[in-house]
Amino acid sequence: MTGDTATAPPRTVRSPSIHTLAVAGLAVTIGAQIVYPLVHGSTRDATTMVVLCAGVVAMAADAIGRRGALRGGLVIVTIAVLAFTFEVLGTRTGIPFGDYTYTQGRIGPSVATVPILISAAWFVGAYSVWRVAVFVLPRRPVLRVLAATVALVGWDLYLDPQMVAAGLWRWGVDDAGLPGIDQIPLTNYAGWALLGLVVFGVLSLLDAPARTDVLRPDDTTARVPVVPLAWFAWTWLGSAVAQVFFLEDGALRSGIPYALVAMAVLGVPALATATGCRR
Repeated sequence: MTGDTATAPPRTVRSPSIHTLAVAGLAVTIGAQIVYPLVHGSTRDATTMVVLCAGVVAMAADAIGRRGALRGGLVIVTIAVLAFTFEVLGTRTGIPFGDYTYTQGRIGPSVATVPILISAAWFVGAYSVWRVAVFVLPRRPVLRVLAATVALVGWDLYLDPQMVAAGLWRWGVDDAGLPGIDQIPLTNYAGWALLGLVVFGVLSLLDAPARTDVLRPDDTTARVPVVPLAWFAWTWLGSAVAQVFFLEDGALRSGIPYALVAMAVLGVPALATATGCRR
């Protein structure tokens, strides 16, 4: 992971329709997240599936538009397969996340007791974080992987309490976590960190920054990853607002400081850099 340098950009799909599809997918997933607190029961589960499926469309379109169908598809499949493998190991052995089980039939079919859409969630989150990390740290491969891993764990500091409260999965222990969110064991975050290091380490080989990703000191033409960055910023800041004011009567707010700080590792420099690129 050391010493990677910007390479010539691979052949990409330049059709405006790809970007339009990515933006449309992002708009649908954000819209569904806005609806989520307003609905309940099976309708909320259906809304969750819309969030995930639309997110996949957005990020898959971004990956293919940026890298082309073959290489973009390889990135998509790699993240999904690695995540699914970790999830199967986790549910069967408790390694690396801890003892947990998924509720069946809530968000679509499962394979080996792991809902298929869980891999979709991993792809959306990990890909978005990776794209933001590449934008912020195109020349620092090791630091990029570490920062992306911290931000990914930060996302779960929002995600896990919310999904446990919704009953989509449950942990074997409920008193082994961080102060205020002790229902989520610390082993879970260790597992997320391990998977993040693996996924982002592999992506360092499959998806190293291209020239258009690198912002030189005298150049502001590096392409801002609009769709992944918008998803990241919405998740980072919007989740805090939702969990304070709209979800579970504010019962999820204890984890917000942890998540805000962890995602800020990439969020603050990404927004600052994007603002500079747009001047």
